[in-house]
Amino acid sequence: MFGKIKGALQDKLYKKCKEEYENELRYQTDPYLLWIRENEKASEMGDEESYPSLGVVYMENCTRNFSLADYNKDFILFVSGNGRIAVNAFREIMQYFNTHPEVNVVYADEDVWQLCPDDSPADVDNKDVHRIFPWAKPMWSPDTLFSFFYFGNIFAVRTAACKDLPWLGNEDYKKNIYDFALKATESGKRPGHIEKVLFHAYKKGESRADIEYELMHSIDFIGVGSQYDMIREAAMTRRGLKGYQIVNEKTGISYPIYKLENTPLVSIVIPSKNNENVLKQCIRSLYAHTAYQNFEIIVVDNGSTAQVRIGLENFKQECPFTYLYLPMEFNFSKMCNIGAKKAEGEYILLLNDDMEAVDDSWLLRMVGQASLKHVGAVGAKLLYPNSTLIQHTGITNTVSGPGHKLKKLDDSVSHYYGRNRFVYDMIGVTAACLMMRREYYIALGGLYEGLAIAYNDVDLCFRLCSKGLYNVQRNDVVFYHHESLSRGDDMQDEAKLERLAAERNTLYRRHWRLYRQDPFISTFMNSGDPEYICRWLEGYELVNLSNCDDKLLEGKKLPNFKTMNNAIMVVVEDCGKEKFAKAATKNGEGKKSYYLIKGWAYVPGADNARYKYKMLFVNDAGEVWELPVQKRYRKDVAAILPGEVNVELTGFCSWIFEGTLAPGVYELWMTAKDTCSRQRLYRNMEKKLVIEPE
Repeated sequence: MFGKIKGALQDKLYKKCKEEYENELRYQTDPYLLWIRENEKASEMGDEESYPSLGVVYMENCTRNFSLADYNKDFILFVSGNGRIAVNAFREIMQYFNTHPEVNVVYADEDVWQLCPDDSPADVDNKDVHRIFPWAKPMWSPDTLFSFFYFGNIFAVRTAACKDLPWLGNEDYKKNIYDFALKATESGKRPGHIEKVLFHAYKKGESRADIEYELMHSIDFIGVGSQYDMIREAAMTRRGLKGYQIVNEKTGISYPIYKLENTPLVSIVIPSKNNENVLKQCIRSLYAHTAYQNFEIIVVDNGSTAQVRIGLENFKQECPFTYLYLPMEFNFSKMCNIGAKKAEGEYILLLNDDMEAVDDSWLLRMVGQASLKHVGAVGAKLLYPNSTLIQHTGITNTVSGPGHKLKKLDDSVSHYYGRNRFVYDMIGVTAACLMMRREYYIALGGLYEGLAIAYNDVDLCFRLCSKGLYNVQRNDVVFYHHESLSRGDDMQDEAKLERLAAERNTLYRRHWRLYRQDPFISTFMNSGDPEYICRWLEGYELVNLSNCDDKLLEGKKLPNFKTMNNAIMVVVEDCGKEKFAKAATKNGEGKKSYYLIKGWAYVPGADNARYKYKMLFVNDAGEVWELPVQKRYRKDVAAILPGEVNVELTGFCSWIFEGTLAPGVYELWMTAKDTCSRQRLYRNMEKKLVIEPE
């Protein structure tokens, strides 16, 4: 009888832990649901009556006879009729206008509300299970707006600042809205961005995967196509710019060509060493595929062999260029700076020697973009040679460091609101192909020579942003990039990985405010993955985090080593004080540095859904402190452990604030408690945590 009761109790306990495990796995395999759960609090939605100074206008009603003068409201919120305004949207918008009196236009993020084919919006409750595919919009991006209407389905204006703007008066509301947005943002005052989801667009379909695939690859947005070119060209005239629009016949997307007076000289600076054939291919392609003829080429050679040097000297007769031979240690920044000092052009183009031009209009498009007063650096789309695989569509400052989104994805389709199609303002572009005004380059001191190999271009772009300039990714300009011919792949060499980490630390010491931050992509979308996917936040990244000091408890002594069950496998991937980063403490009382321990752990041959893990910190005196760990979804671990049971949540993450533990060296242990029995397992992690004095 006792055995049956015990068995039933164990079955009940197992069922409970299994449900908890599956629920947590569901959220972590759908990071956007996890984001919603951790960041949005349910609240009653205010309406127009609650905010009498705010009026709502549906964009679809903004046709020929629409006029802001007809609305006796201080603020007007424009939204699409194909969706619903999010909880707290009115409050958030009014609060933003009240705290930013200099802002006349503001827009917000949005997502998609999945409806079944037979659903009507009125039949669906406000449950997060229906919400998918968040659109994380960038900070004010003038070149992106000129490419398409990235404000999307929700934006608001200060009526007094916009009521006298001439209305286009077209029967097509989309043209009116786009024209209005361009005019409303020409006052010199930057529009604001509310980094919160304040609108849910409706999308019907049985399959979530099919809906997301369609949304991911769509370019069907207001402002896209030749039907809007008249509006863009009128805007160019208002802004005192000369130019025209050119349409890509394959995609139907229009791109601006800005005309320059006097065809200024462009100096193309190419660092190179012992890459004779590759360099020749690069230079030949420039001469063969450049309609803009006023350019010079400067090759900076840091010590090629005599044979290569002779070959290049002879090659100058075929394709003229200035050849600077200066033997020295490889320093990409220094070599570019040497070339820039020799340059006579009004514009400088930094170019890798393993680049290949493939379209005649590339330089015309880039130099025209770089001529705009608000523009810093201009970059091109880079593809792997003779393919449609993406190597570069701009730099994103991810949580893992500066990186290339969409890398190795197919450029034959659009990705995430045209990130590889439209002209986008971005935090940075790669120096493999980077153009800017020579005066800006000289004023900033060129590339920082303390970053000899990596991140020097990111550093330059960060500095341009700090001066209020915009770095622009021209995705209509395409080069083939024969990547890693100049030097080996950093990811395959341990010494290069260490050097890369050191240079990344140098970058963030110089720009500590941008650590893990990128104003051109939302915090919840700046994962290190090549795809634009929502990431979950660690607890220490959340605002008003409950202080983790409260969770670190003094534990019992470790059991005798001989009696321990060591049946845990632990891999520690990160262990130490986080550089440049601080986390919010309880009640938002300032921020503190923290120590982070990350990795993965599992119990071989067991059902891992049964176990609750804690991390143990043991000092030299044998005193023990314990801390619960956060389990994290690790599809990579599950892939390499196909025979193990429930190992998807093998990842762990724990952190403690500076000052929580006394300075010293602590052994790290992992303990796992079976929730269906009295079994407890232990494992020493081998790595130790060094707590520094404050």
